[in-house]
Amino acid sequence: MSRSFFVRYLIVAVGAATPALADGTFPKVANETVLYECADCHLPYQPQMLPRRSWQRLMDGLDDHFGEELSLDDETRNEVLSYLLDNAADTGKKKRGRKFMKGLGRNDAPIRITETPRWRKNHHELPDRVWSDPRVEFKGQCEVCHTEAERGRYDDDHGLRVPGPNESWRAWEDD
Repeated sequence: MSRSFFVRYLIVAVGAATPALADGTFPKVANETVLYECADCHLPYQPQMLPRRSWQRLMDGLDDHFGEELSLDDETRNEVLSYLLDNAADTGKKKRGRKFMKGLGRNDAPIRITETPRWRKNHHELPDRVWSDPRVEFKGQCEVCHTEAERGRYDDDHGLRVPGPNESWRAWEDD
């Protein structure tokens, strides 16, 4: 077997075994500390949904984290922050992260994913009844509609169940 054939075979094999995010998914949160510290209260959001400056701002404000006071020891805080910054939308590592950067100004630092132009673009057609459904406690509760959100899947073809009479309402297409 020639070396070039082996290299091509390896690339194809690894590509087939790895989702490669071609289907519109984000990488699953892979840091155990982030999962432990964040998932206790909410979905551990993929860091590719906000730029570094947003994650920095969020972590600098843990004394008022959406109305809750969070306390992390320095080592834990630094590990969480490092993971978020290393994988943020503006690192340029993932196409999905770059999409979340579209429409954000150079200095914009939203601390809610729901404040990003990308989120608003993808959710603007949802009727008010979705947000008033008792299962939706807040707009950032992605897993209510995106049943595979924890695995990084948010596109319409992966477990989308929008609350309402028919539970499968789709009003937009992901580009």
